[in-house]
This record gives sequence, structure tokens and C-alpha cells, in this order.
Amino acid sequence: CEKYPEWLAEKYETLSKEEYIRYGTQYQYFQRVVAVYDMEPDNFPRLMELLQDLQKYGQVPSEIIKELAPALEFGPDGMPVMNMGDNVFPKAGAVPGMPGLPTPDSASVNCVVM
Repeated sequence: CEKYPEWLAEKYETLSKEEYIRYGTQYQYFQRVVAVYDMEPDNFPRLMELLQDLQKYGQVPSEIIKELAPALEFGPDGMPVMNMGDNVFPKAGAVPGMPGLPTPDSASVNCVVM
């Protein structure tokens, strides 16, 4: 949250008016999230509402995320690369008719919904 004012000042000349407003609004929402968390840390409904509203304004600038999480890698689209191994995300086409779902094997644990 504290990185936004400096970043916005640095990027003022290079961002379009729409981008500047969007990032400025993100900053305002982050300030609200921090304020609610500081004052009412158990107010999960309000925190969730603010975080959902924040999502309307898109991805946080990658420069800010890089400072907060230096080991995080970014793809050419500016989105974080989520490389957590082969078994985390299903491979496309693993289940016929259900793209992206893995085919269960004999070592799989059965899932039971009660």
C-alpha cells in the first residue's frame, strides 16, 4: 500500500488518464482494506467486500508486486507465473469431455461428499 504514491508519481507522465485513475482507485481500496484490518481485523465480510471491489480495478502493477515478493516471476502478459509443480494444476485433456481435469489413477484417494 505504501508503494503506490511513489509509483503513481513516477508513472504519472507515462500512464494514460484511465490507467492513472484505475491505479489510483486501487490504492484507495488498499488503504480501506488496511484501515478495516487495523480497526476491525475480525470483520471478514467487510474485508471480503473491499477485496472483491478491488478486483474490479485489475492487476496490481507488477513493479509493486516485485518489491513485495521479489522471488515471484511474471509472464510476458504481466501476470504472475504460478509454477508449483506438475501435480497442482490438471493437464488439459486428461479426462475426455472434461478439459483440464486429471484422470484418476489407482493411487488416488477416493473423495466422498457427505
